[in-house]
Amino acid sequence: MRTLKLLMGLWMALALLPNAQAQDTQRQVVEALSARSKSEQKVVIRGLLDTAPQANGNVLMVFPGWPGIPRIELRNGQPAFFYLQQHVERMRPVLLAAGISLLTVDCPTDQWGQRGPNPSACDDEFRSSEAYADDVRRLIEQVRNQQTLTRFFAMGHSYGAISSHWLSLRLPDHLAGAIHSATQSIAGGGPFTGYAKSIDQFPHEQVRVPFVYLHHRDDLCRFTPYRFAQRQGSPNRLITVVGGNRWSDPCGKASYHSYDERHEAVGQALVRWINEGVVTPVAGAE
Repeated sequence: MRTLKLLMGLWMALALLPNAQAQDTQRQVVEALSARSKSEQKVVIRGLLDTAPQANGNVLMVFPGWPGIPRIELRNGQPAFFYLQQHVERMRPVLLAAGISLLTVDCPTDQWGQRGPNPSACDDEFRSSEAYADDVRRLIEQVRNQQTLTRFFAMGHSYGAISSHWLSLRLPDHLAGAIHSATQSIAGGGPFTGYAKSIDQFPHEQVRVPFVYLHHRDDLCRFTPYRFAQRQGSPNRLITVVGGNRWSDPCGKASYHSYDERHEAVGQALVRWINEGVVTPVAGAE
């Protein structure tokens, strides 16, 4: 029961505007057909694209945390979604002003599973597969074909970091870099043992694209300990966030896990790494 409550906390940390319909006309839904599509079942992977007003060609691909399935679609001709990554939404003005476009990436439609705060599909077995990498590759190429966007950076937060890890290994020719944010390195228990179970065996030494870990030093969410980022990111591949708010559940939205009250500092650190390749060792202040 405690595990279920904590996983629900992860969901609350990451949820924004459930059942929302986007009103921003700058946003558009982009989709690519999966190789798994058949005549009787169309399978697509979608992304919600925010193109910067003065785009510099860089795209931050966001893979949301728990449950990791935002269900992006067009509804009445408008972008709609189950949830988005809240702290990225708060950093959005900083990123767009720096010329960085945003692409929130969904799981392909045959991996949506049951709608709700906990996933029933799109687990580690799928996220680590060549089939998933091919889906994301197709989405990248679709965006490239439609826009003047050329350099793609994968950022997964919490459970979404399972995606950013495996894609950094499988798509070296399509990614300019990867950002692993508050990585879930401890698998969920009970029915969720298939989520984050692959991270212990991830072959970091085989990754060819630049990567950086982003993590709050005092993250209290038990699924996302800082020590994992310290071990894998040190000494020059780690952005440590300090200070901020911890008033919610440890995995919640007003917590260190979600960089509450440090969105500006974290956003600027992302801008420096994406646009200049510079690692900010410490983001925020005590």
